[in-house]
Amino acid sequence: MIGSWRRPVAASLVACLLAAGCGPQLSKEQRLSNQQGIPSNQGQAANRLKSEEINGKTTTIGLNGGFIRMLPQGRVEMTIPTVTIGGTAYVVGSDFAKIVGFRSNWDQARGVFQLGEHDASYELKPGQASALRDDETVALKEAPILFNSQIHIPVSALNPVFAKDLSFEIKEQAAVVQATDWAVSGAIDGPLEASTGAELDFGDDPKDPFQRTGGASAMRLERDPLLEASDAVEAMKGLDHFSGDDMAVPVLKQVDMNALLTRAQRYVGVNYSFGAAPYSTSGKFDCSTFTQYVFAKSGITLNRTARAQAKQGTAVDRKQLRKGDLLFFYVPGKFRSQKTVGHVGIYLGNQRMIHSAPEPKDGVQITHINNAYWKQTFLAATRVSS
Repeated sequence: MIGSWRRPVAASLVACLLAAGCGPQLSKEQRLSNQQGIPSNQGQAANRLKSEEINGKTTTIGLNGGFIRMLPQGRVEMTIPTVTIGGTAYVVGSDFAKIVGFRSNWDQARGVFQLGEHDASYELKPGQASALRDDETVALKEAPILFNSQIHIPVSALNPVFAKDLSFEIKEQAAVVQATDWAVSGAIDGPLEASTGAELDFGDDPKDPFQRTGGASAMRLERDPLLEASDAVEAMKGLDHFSGDDMAVPVLKQVDMNALLTRAQRYVGVNYSFGAAPYSTSGKFDCSTFTQYVFAKSGITLNRTARAQAKQGTAVDRKQLRKGDLLFFYVPGKFRSQKTVGHVGIYLGNQRMIHSAPEPKDGVQITHINNAYWKQTFLAATRVSS
């Protein structure tokens, strides 16, 4: 007769043999992605490290079982779990943003969920069968919903809304994205490089009418006296409320660019905030609201997002830059196209720009762009004033 202590052991052994054969053991993430196991030797468990070598290493993201799998040759597979509510499949907005590498923000005042790189390229509103993509409205088959205090994006909306960044394969209980890890060789605050006339070097246009001896450094750097107040938000109430609708003027308007850049430098140190509300109420900027605000003060209307601003003005060669040109970059390490605008700054001259960003510092800052990072991530420059 089998002793009482042996019964649970025997039962566990039988259950193991029936359910899984006590064969190669993989992580939960590896099982979900149907990865192959490496057979064990001499009855030992499968070699998980060897499996990751062949199938790719997985990293769990979010709270609902989503993960990223790194594949050979810089390829990446992102798996976003879906949930079914009332017969409709959704992805949880916050988990979706984390997995694909977007920043996100819930705009409480407007009831809008925002996503993007360094500014809010996308906006979705619960109950509304349309989404905002840059300056374009996209019709949705099904509207996002709020469920358990979280925004849920319908799976049917993923490809129509995010096609410029990602392409989704809809599988059972998951949306899967195949992408590439676009690596950059230099750090964002890496060492400056000498200008040798190389293909990726930046250069100033010698015919720039606003170029002074000493370049941007010759401009007087001053702080907005309002920013010295202890309560920045209260101080901002004294400024004109920013509204693009009130400043509809054509681009390429003639302005005093040195005055515009001097004004821009007053805001150095103002905090960065993704999806920032108008500066007059929030006292903060993201990358595109900063450029929009600065140019609006000189009577030039820029579009809402960096991507939309890149469509304005006239294209400029990277070796013929003038003060006030808009510089556009992609944001690396996000597993998406390296040709999609994710950041914008204003050129100051002498290979420097002023911009609002979360790094290398946080907030409005002046950055030297003559290093490997900025050279490699640069996409385009435009001129919106003369």
